Amino acid sequence: MMRSIVLLSGGIDPLSGRPAPPQGEIAAIGLARSIGGAAEGLHAGGPSPALRLAAAHGLARVDCLDGGGNAVEALATYLATYLGADPPDLVLAGRQARGGEDSGMLPYLLAERLGWPLLAGVIAVGAAADGWLSVMIGLPQGARQEARVRLPCILVAHDAAPAPPFIFDRARRAELRVVPVAGPAPVAAEGAAEGDDRPYRARPRLIGASARTGAGQVLDHPDIAEAATVLRDHLRALGVLGPSRGASPDA
Repeated sequence: MMRSIVLLSGGIDPLSGRPAPPQGEIAAIGLARSIGGAAEGLHAGGPSPALRLAAAHGLARVDCLDGGGNAVEALATYLATYLGADPPDLVLAGRQARGGEDSGMLPYLLAERLGWPLLAGVIAVGAAADGWLSVMIGLPQGARQEARVRLPCILVAHDAAPAPPFIFDRARRAELRVVPVAGPAPVAAEGAAEGDDRPYRARPRLIGASARTGAGQVLDHPDIAEAATVLRDHLRALGVLGPSRGASPDA
């Protein structure tokens, strides 16, 4: 039996402003339930009403990581350290969280941090055999493509993946468990210690103050020599180039 963990966010509906899990995360729960076995939720942050609404689609428990700091580091620490004796076979996520400055990069950064493979746009999950998992990827215009990925891995669900039904009683019975997670050591102080103080040094002036605004010349299909001469004279007028050797300062 496979063990799956679904990454959840404190989703906010963009129109009403009320708690609401993103469609992609609901689809990820549906993929986890289609595999069978134990499926749990995981959230980097404190408990929120959106987590219970997400659990109503088929999760009995959601672990909320309390430790602050970087969400990727908190999730990686939990998966690699706290679940070291019983790691998950599969981590699923939605395409993009909804509730703040969400870029959709978290699953990719987490996969890089853990060293796990990642597949995006997954619309269905098949059987696992010999450490490989068969999946179906949704493509534009309704096309489908079969793929295999080595376990453990991270799957990003397609928004069109079948969504499990909402059952209110599951939301009432779901356990939101707060798990303390030690964050990574701060690196700002170390970076500051490695630097050294330097006196202020004025940057070189790129454009002379005496350059005329709007000055220039339009050339229509010039030859190379003529274009080079006009460009050189214009850069000298702006103060970017100095006078040529042997020429007077006014040249």
